[in-house]
Amino acid sequence: MNLRPYQLESVNGLRSSFKSGFRSLILCIPTGGGKTIVFTTITKGAIKMGRKVMIICDRKELIGQAEYNLNRLGLYPTIIAPGYKQDLNNCYLASVDTLVRRELPEVDIIIIDEAHKQTFDKIIKKYKEETPYNPLFIGATATPLRTGKQTSLHELYDKIIEPVTIDDLLKSGFLVPCVTYAAKEDFSSVKITGNDYNSAALYEKFNKAKLYEGVIEKYRQFAEGKKALVFNVNVEHSKNMVQEFRRAGYPSEHLDGSTPKARRRQILEDFSKGVFKILSNCSVLTTGYDEPSIEAVIINRATKSLPLYLQMVGRGSRLHENKKNFVCIDMGANVYEHGLWQDARTWELVKKRRNSNGVAPVKLCPSCEAMNYASARVCFECGELFKIKAKALLKADFVEVTKGLKNVSRGAGKVFNPNTASKEELKKHAQNKGYKPNWVYIQLKMQEKKRRPQPIKRGN
Repeated sequence: MNLRPYQLESVNGLRSSFKSGFRSLILCIPTGGGKTIVFTTITKGAIKMGRKVMIICDRKELIGQAEYNLNRLGLYPTIIAPGYKQDLNNCYLASVDTLVRRELPEVDIIIIDEAHKQTFDKIIKKYKEETPYNPLFIGATATPLRTGKQTSLHELYDKIIEPVTIDDLLKSGFLVPCVTYAAKEDFSSVKITGNDYNSAALYEKFNKAKLYEGVIEKYRQFAEGKKALVFNVNVEHSKNMVQEFRRAGYPSEHLDGSTPKARRRQILEDFSKGVFKILSNCSVLTTGYDEPSIEAVIINRATKSLPLYLQMVGRGSRLHENKKNFVCIDMGANVYEHGLWQDARTWELVKKRRNSNGVAPVKLCPSCEAMNYASARVCFECGELFKIKAKALLKADFVEVTKGLKNVSRGAGKVFNPNTASKEELKKHAQNKGYKPNWVYIQLKMQEKKRRPQPIKRGN
């Protein structure tokens, strides 16, 4: 198996970091970048050196994916999951839910797939606190971020190995670019539970005839005939969406965690072959689902979770024959919360405060409705030249400049003068400019000083 340059860099980076004394590492490779190939290559190398390795997944689909890549390398792991016989081996593939109920095997290296999920923390804790073993840990994920009250990744891992970004993969031709169309909707009134919108409250927001019709309308407008993956609020929402697509003449299927294994396999196979073009789901296909032929992603929900947003959009980014880009139809206005999928992001192990991720502002192209960076002068999708509003030119950009005039506001055409401004005007100006709290106090003191009677200067 030939590795791409950044995949080889990942393997070397992991090995050298372990040699330097680090024991817990995060491997960060964007969705579609082939992190499974990287950690299966690490597995083969470790086993060749006589080490025991275990890969832990949270879903059977990911176990199957890892098993396939291990088989390609000539490795045939013991699978620790319901329905599998447990044999002694140097290579294990384990379901986290099964593993937590069984005696932990002695291994030298543990690889955790989708390590940003908190469900794996109990396994890490058991190995560190309840066994005499001292394994090395590799946490593989495209989105090394946790928010809210979740255990911070820096409490579990020592270092991030990040050999490549989404932008790097786009420029190298390993991913296809995304064209985003987004609704402008206010979700501030929706109740939040934990780290995300309350599912019941969000469903109530989305479960309306006009919104179902809106999804159909936007699919026709932006993705007609394209193979589309739809993410919904809950199972009922997904099933309802399928019915609406079918009524509109679009064959579609629904998938959720309770779908029987044989039925699930058939649905995914038919979708891959193009028997139907629209696959609707709730949560089950956000991670680990690799279908390169997906041409459109419909996010039929809102989320406060950046990792979830990136994972959903990233399902459409893989290379496929004659596929020049993919479409993201964002019905939940998520792009305004999290930025564009391809935005440059700096990943750190420590928790980030809300709104500290440097989200770049975006704007809508009036011609094709594609989302662009706010600073763009030309739409990247249709080439439309963005016009500067006349009002902004007249009242904001053109102001009379007087020698010695300071603190000129570009707001509403009124020249701001701190010497004559009221306390409320000073507060508003300071807030807009981001001045320190004591700035208003200083300006008021200066006004007071200027109002005092000045001593009469007498001649010599």
